[in-house]
Amino acid sequence: MTQNLLMTPKASSACATRSCCLLQYGYIGFRFVRYKCSPWFVLVIAPFKLFLTSGVERTRVQVRYFSAIARIDFVGVYRFLQDLLW
Repeated sequence: MTQNLLMTPKASSACATRSCCLLQYGYIGFRFVRYKCSPWFVLVIAPFKLFLTSGVERTRVQVRYFSAIARIDFVGVYRFLQDLLW
């Protein structure tokens, strides 16, 4: 069965394409927010895990915690705090 790629899609499939695009944009936005906030999530969760783990798993949690601290842009945080204060 051959397809003609030059034909315009029907109205119902065009509407489905728009909703699909909105879902894709929403998914990309969610991934961006998750990427930007993930170090903060780790900084909140890792100290609780440190109390519950031991041995090699504790070392892994510590490494994850310190790498999250390294990923945070503290200059941006300080700039944001300065804007809040002044």
